[in-house]
Amino acid sequence: MEVPSSRSDILLAAKQILISQIICGAIYLPYVVMSSDLLGIESALIGMAIAVIPSMMGMITATFKVKLKKDSSISELIRVTRTVKLVYTVVMFILAFRFMALSNVIMLSAYGMTFLGCFLTPILNKPQFRMT
Repeated sequence: MEVPSSRSDILLAAKQILISQIICGAIYLPYVVMSSDLLGIESALIGMAIAVIPSMMGMITATFKVKLKKDSSISELIRVTRTVKLVYTVVMFILAFRFMALSNVIMLSAYGMTFLGCFLTPILNKPQFRMT
C-alpha cells in the first residue's frame, strides 16, 4: 500500500462525506429556523456539529495511521475510524446534554439528519450527481 495514494483516498472520502453531511444538515436547518426559536437553532447547529466533527476526526486519525504505518490494512483503518468516531460522539453528546441548555429533540433530529449524509454519500457521488 502506497502512502500518498492511501492518504489522498482517505482525504477524498472524508471530503465527500463532509459535503454530503453538510447538504443533509442544510436541508433540515431552514425547517428549524422557520419553526423554532434561537434555542432550537442553536440546538440544531450543535447536533450538526456532533455529527460532522467525530466523522472528520476518525478520518484524520486513519490518515495519520497510514502515514505512520505504511502497511495498514483497510479493516484496521475502518476499525480505528469507527472507534474514534464512537468515542468522540459519545463524549460530545454527554457534554452537550450535561453542560448546555438545549432542546434535546431538535439536537437529536439535526444529528440524525446530518448523519444521514454518511449513508447518502455513495448516491450523491454518482457521476450524474458528482459533487467534486
